[in-house]
Amino acid sequence: MGCNAQKQGKQQEKQSKGNQKSLPDIQEELQQKPKRNSEPATKEKQNLQSQNQDKNKVSQLFQLENQQVYRNKKFQLDYYITNEQLQSQNNEGKLFTVEHKVTGLKRIAKITKNVLTEGQLQEYIEYIQSIKKLDHPNIIKLFDFYNDEHHIYLVKEYCEGGNLVESLQNEAHNQNKTHITFIIKQMLQAIFSIHLQNLVHKNITTKNILLAQKSKYFAKLCGHDEIFYNHQDLNTEISYRAPETFSESYKWSASADIWSIGVVLYELLVGIHPFKEKYKNLTFENIKEQKFKRLEDLKKLDLEAYSLIIQMLNQDSRIRPTAKECLHHNYFKTLKQSSLNVSGVLLRAKNFKRKNELKIILISLMIDYLLPKDERDGIAETFNKLDNDMDGRISKRELINLYKENLGNDNLAKKEVEEVFKKLDLNENSYLEFNEFLIAACDKKKLLSQENLKLFFNKLDKDCSRQISANELKVFFVKTDLTESEWKELMKLGDSIEDQNNKLSYDELVALLKENE
Repeated sequence: MGCNAQKQGKQQEKQSKGNQKSLPDIQEELQQKPKRNSEPATKEKQNLQSQNQDKNKVSQLFQLENQQVYRNKKFQLDYYITNEQLQSQNNEGKLFTVEHKVTGLKRIAKITKNVLTEGQLQEYIEYIQSIKKLDHPNIIKLFDFYNDEHHIYLVKEYCEGGNLVESLQNEAHNQNKTHITFIIKQMLQAIFSIHLQNLVHKNITTKNILLAQKSKYFAKLCGHDEIFYNHQDLNTEISYRAPETFSESYKWSASADIWSIGVVLYELLVGIHPFKEKYKNLTFENIKEQKFKRLEDLKKLDLEAYSLIIQMLNQDSRIRPTAKECLHHNYFKTLKQSSLNVSGVLLRAKNFKRKNELKIILISLMIDYLLPKDERDGIAETFNKLDNDMDGRISKRELINLYKENLGNDNLAKKEVEEVFKKLDLNENSYLEFNEFLIAACDKKKLLSQENLKLFFNKLDKDCSRQISANELKVFFVKTDLTESEWKELMKLGDSIEDQNNKLSYDELVALLKENE
């Protein structure tokens, strides 16, 4: 986080609380500011400072009107709140659009009341640590986590396409339902990846399926960070829950997620939720007794769609198919594999230079905070196309097949793939995970621009000492297995010969990241 951001945060605290302007008044005032044409650099700097003051003005208003919500100082120093969302979180919190103060990237902050005991909070933090490790293009990325005695703050990826309900409400009955098939396939791929980590989502609904962009059906699953106090609580959303989850002795299993996706598929294809009623007790009864609404319309669907829904909504959880089995169902055979235009991606992967582990860590962090969303989503789509067995990883065989198509020679393809894996398979498990693929496939020339490097250095230099220490770098990792001595050895990899102090100056950071690029 940059020094300017810290100073701005302290200035916010000192500003008068007597400002009575409403949010609409302030936003209207900001919109009416006169627009200027290109001006000298000093004028541009003044404009930028003015914009930052405007953002602080809006954030100050939120601090006054939502005193309890916006009181976490670390959150204030990292983010501007730019807009309050309409969607609430079970009446226990709020969603906001926020802007990162250093990078300017838009994100979503979910702020929830902290009513957890100390033990429950520690358990939840450990769960957050596990979901931050989820590495799949169809799972919403969690960037930052804060907590205090009053609230829990989660900062996540922003999706401009909105949720599935908003995007498909007028399209569920269209003759062409290919987009629905494509979205359900992506959700099953996401769930497959989650289940491979021995995790269960527990909260799959149409509102927790987001579209990355308005014009595309590239979907992302969210909601896996919800706080569950009691899974038998009927005051929460129950209409997507499997019947067995209402048992007092039930322990969550992967088959419950399959049921939930089956409900979503039914809702999208038939045009109505299969079980939901006005009153929850009636909804609960429909689920337990499997009373489908508009069953006659379900039977009118094509045979493959009907077959998959019936299998996913089987009352016996032991008989329901796994995510992998669902993905190999004939229902998805109707999807045509789009042509792969990945020559640029393959070239960048081949030319990627792996100098040392510190460079990999830093580039991974830069991608998190500075890679444009459209580039990330484009690489994600390519990753999914390469992942033929849909397990959220790219195997050597899958990549060999692609290189063979481009090179026309099996032996040459194998040689190229071995080289790629030596550079990219960071955890040496013989697969390429999405983050490993991102590191190689992103446009390094744009990512490592002078502007980005300065922003990135300021982000890491939390104490404004103009040097990055191991402790400053560690805070960006929720959990790491590296010991203190291992971190020191890691930092030495970036030290210049003249200045071996286990810290990175700006020049050392630039030299490390741009070497061989």
